[in-house]
Amino acid sequence: MRKKFLLALLPIFFLACNFLIPQLDETPPPASPQAGSDQQALSTPQALTSSTDPFVIVRLHKNGGELMTQLASETQKANALGFAPFIEFDATWCPPCQAIEKSIQAKDPLTLQALEGVYLIRADVDEWGAESGKDFNFDAIPVYYELDASGNPTGAVIDGGAWNEDIPKNFAPVLDAFFHNK
Repeated sequence: MRKKFLLALLPIFFLACNFLIPQLDETPPPASPQAGSDQQALSTPQALTSSTDPFVIVRLHKNGGELMTQLASETQKANALGFAPFIEFDATWCPPCQAIEKSIQAKDPLTLQALEGVYLIRADVDEWGAESGKDFNFDAIPVYYELDASGNPTGAVIDGGAWNEDIPKNFAPVLDAFFHNK
């Protein structure tokens, strides 16, 4: 008899606990720009007003609008922060792209130095497809374009063919020279 009584009270107990003890919201927080941090690539770029981080990385997505419109918006944010805007076309399957991302996540000093003062706007070539080719022509990825104050390419470009093995001591100095006009 006791067992039946306890089994009958058990669902009531669990319901009461559910009401008395609030459940945690498991919804992930909205994405924000990566700025010298361990965050993964972003789902949407966020507005920035100031930054004490040495660099900023944002990722553009097609659902955010046309590429050139988004670039103009992100370039304004870069200018407001005093950072130099660049766009990087990359892909998740790209070994040099993976190596660069891994070195950022590992906080490699050479890579961090190369990115200092840079507002890096990333776009996945698989997501953007032919639309990226309207204003940008490239044969290799990752490829980096310097952007002017309006978000248009200046003509300065470098791609993953500019270095040998995909290790920080090879790509970081090349990127540093490109990003800082050395």
